[in-house]
Amino acid sequence: MKSHGICQVVAVPMGLRSACVLDGYCIRTSNVLLWPVLILQDPSVQPRTYTLKEAVTILHRSGGAEEATRITRHIRHWTSVDLLVPIGDKHTGTGRAREYPVEEIYRAAALLELAKWRVPVTVLADTFRQFTSDFEKEWLLAVKGSKAVYVTMTWSKGLTVWNIAVGKPELFMLDNPAPKSGLGGPASAIVINLTTALNGLRF
Repeated sequence: MKSHGICQVVAVPMGLRSACVLDGYCIRTSNVLLWPVLILQDPSVQPRTYTLKEAVTILHRSGGAEEATRITRHIRHWTSVDLLVPIGDKHTGTGRAREYPVEEIYRAAALLELAKWRVPVTVLADTFRQFTSDFEKEWLLAVKGSKAVYVTMTWSKGLTVWNIAVGKPELFMLDNPAPKSGLGGPASAIVINLTTALNGLRF
């Protein structure tokens, strides 16, 4: 592992695009395209904001009241820990609803898929938004539904790695602790189909 100021670079197999966070610092591979912000340009989605109630309607696929309650609870919690960022202050006060831009709705859809498999929020907190910003191109492919886009998340002691691949999932495991720091080592991992997670929303 090479250090470049506060940004670390970790060696991964060629062709595997990945990014992770180590002790709050961004770790990126040299072949990652860095995008400044996630801008989802789906022509079927108008550039507008959505209230919490509207977001829940978009995200819950079964139409059942129990699922709507669960999604509402998740969105409120993810907003409180900054995994989702509404327009303006997240503490809106009584009588004024939070408003979410469309990219946050798609982020929430991905978070719901990860939550389904019980990925800890504490693992997501420092890495998820960086990951979604770094891989805009692949997110756009997933939103359009034109290709299968797979996301692998691997986490261990103090270290989280995100991988993304189009067409075929790639798994990158952290087998050995990082030199000196001791972070990493035997890890847990999950692969999700991002295309499936982001499609079928009820806009």
